[in-house]
Amino acid sequence: MIISRTPFRISFFGGGTDYPQYYHKHGGSVLLTTINHYCYITVHKLQPFFAHRFKASYAQTETVLHPRQFQHPLIRECLLLLNIKQGLEISHVADLPGRTGLGSSSSFTVGLLRALHALREDRVTAEDLAREAIEIERQRVGDAGGHQDQYAAAYGGFLKVDFLKDGGVTVHKVALAANCIRQLEANLLLFYTGVEQTSSEIAAEQIQKTSKNIYTLQAMREMVEEAEGLLKNGNDLDSFGRLLHRSWMLKKRLATRISNSMIDEVYTLGMRAGALGGKILGAGGRGFMLLYVPGKRQQAVRSALRSLREVPLSLTDDGSSVIFQTKE
Repeated sequence: MIISRTPFRISFFGGGTDYPQYYHKHGGSVLLTTINHYCYITVHKLQPFFAHRFKASYAQTETVLHPRQFQHPLIRECLLLLNIKQGLEISHVADLPGRTGLGSSSSFTVGLLRALHALREDRVTAEDLAREAIEIERQRVGDAGGHQDQYAAAYGGFLKVDFLKDGGVTVHKVALAANCIRQLEANLLLFYTGVEQTSSEIAAEQIQKTSKNIYTLQAMREMVEEAEGLLKNGNDLDSFGRLLHRSWMLKKRLATRISNSMIDEVYTLGMRAGALGGKILGAGGRGFMLLYVPGKRQQAVRSALRSLREVPLSLTDDGSSVIFQTKE
């Protein structure tokens, strides 16, 4: 039996510039971090005593004779990509719900790939996992979206990821002082809006409008450098929060459903109560609202958003890993 653990992520700046339709022409950059909430994938060899050869348990349960018969596209394509023939039982559990803007699909894909490679006794790097996950999600399955989530899940930590015009990707671990990390963690509040849904249609619209959004995306990319500088300086993190607000105002221009009346109301309530900035996580339209709130204002923000569930978080430095493996 093998169990992999893969973190979820929160993206601060540059989202949208990690779409290949943009960065192949202009280059892209994102600033993001993994957090202390994870998905867990268990892979167990299935002995030939069952009528089925493969079993997968997630929100539902599937039993099939061949990987190509799986309805779950990510499970199907991971098994096919790695040419898995050994009968397996796969199960998935997670700390937080999927389709909520935390990169959960990529965490699932990277985590399953990590476990399957361990089963085959392969040596793989974080780069290998990220690129395989992109191939599966964006090419084989055809889901619309960017490429930052796969790198976050594979590498882990506070990252600046640059996407080059030639398709190359450089991943930089952002070295921050311990007191800066503690202060940033203390000032970030995460609220669950209660809405779970796929963001593929929003991402597809954003891709379709890439040529119209060039200047907006360029401004969002430039904020990555500004935000990194603020964090490394560490003396004025409140400016980091205000920059989040500016970025969110730009992000809402990229597609019509990135925000909606419910999200706008939540954000307005949070800002009026004392938040300096924030954003809806992921492609938008649902999921988790991240707010930057100085400590003395947090009680007022919590009171204003008391109808929502707050999720405690801390920043982590670990990417996808195998946390348990039995010997054959």
